[in-house]
Amino acid sequence: MNAVHSLQTLAVSIRSVRKVYGDPHNGPVALKNIDLDIRDNEFFTLLGPSGCGKTTLLRMIAGFEFPTRGEILLYGENIADRPPFKRPVNTVFQHYALFPHMSIAENLAFGLESQPMGKVLSKAQIGERVREMLALVQMERFAGRRPNQLSGGQQQRVALARALAPHPKVLLLDEPLSALDLKLRQAMREELKAIQAKTGITFIFVTHDQEEALTMSDRIAVLAEGEVQQVGRPQDIYEQPRNRFVADFIGETNFIQGTVTRVEAGLAWFAGPAGHPLPAQSCSELQVGATVALSVRPERLHLVPAGSQGALPCRIEAQIYLGTDLQYQVSLGDGSRLTVRTPNSVDHSQRFAVGSDAGLHFDRGSASVLLD
Repeated sequence: MNAVHSLQTLAVSIRSVRKVYGDPHNGPVALKNIDLDIRDNEFFTLLGPSGCGKTTLLRMIAGFEFPTRGEILLYGENIADRPPFKRPVNTVFQHYALFPHMSIAENLAFGLESQPMGKVLSKAQIGERVREMLALVQMERFAGRRPNQLSGGQQQRVALARALAPHPKVLLLDEPLSALDLKLRQAMREELKAIQAKTGITFIFVTHDQEEALTMSDRIAVLAEGEVQQVGRPQDIYEQPRNRFVADFIGETNFIQGTVTRVEAGLAWFAGPAGHPLPAQSCSELQVGATVALSVRPERLHLVPAGSQGALPCRIEAQIYLGTDLQYQVSLGDGSRLTVRTPNSVDHSQRFAVGSDAGLHFDRGSASVLLD
């Protein structure tokens, strides 16, 4: 396959990959028949809880683990049985792995001096590449320092520059922001996304942090128990979760049982809590009379004064201050509870007191149907 830089070109293709440790018939299964396509020049994230298999998959792309069966294609070429030094990929690790006895410039140069696959650079070329990479991560003035003279965020930039210096076809990032504090993590997210866009290199990013995934990724693969649960753009994953796991893992949500009452073009109506009509995005699997699980995000619910026309009666059970938002816990007449999130308005008259009655409105199309 011609590796033309295009979102339609596949950088990495995972084909029926299975990973079993120990006995291939009875050993613990880390990955179950994974099929996944990652496009060229894409910021792609593997997201899931600890033990879901995301790091195992990343390590197999890197060559640190080998699949029990299946293919790993890099621009159409199967690399599943190649050792790491024969793969044109590089990895940024969680703990950076910088050489403490070397300066920052020497750390970058070391990887260029020992490049695999016959790529030999002159000292002048290495020096130029080191300067180019340090400029990319805004670390030129720290070239003579050693890693222990840098902050965590600066070390992260150096590790990124070192991994990018050989111009890999794919860059793998194994939770590289997890050791940073919140403010620095937020700043580094923007920097990583900008660097990926500037270099045009495919980034495959592993994290368990849903906010990192949503803010940085072109697409996300959500994994659980060794299987891919859903692949899509951040807005698709959040707004249209395929199943209960994805809906629950990505952000907060309310789970509601609803019975289909009618289906229109692009919209379905359900009898929700206490028989209240509830609009949801339609799908081909829905039939009138079927009872399905629905996901409704807290911000898609709105509190209105008690007795408002078309509102579902509820009672305010708790109010939680979250800074930019207020979160309410409300109870319905059938005993069920829902979470409602609203912007923290400066108009205090719009707030609802704990113990008071209120009404609840659902946004049109606010509910997502969970298929499995």
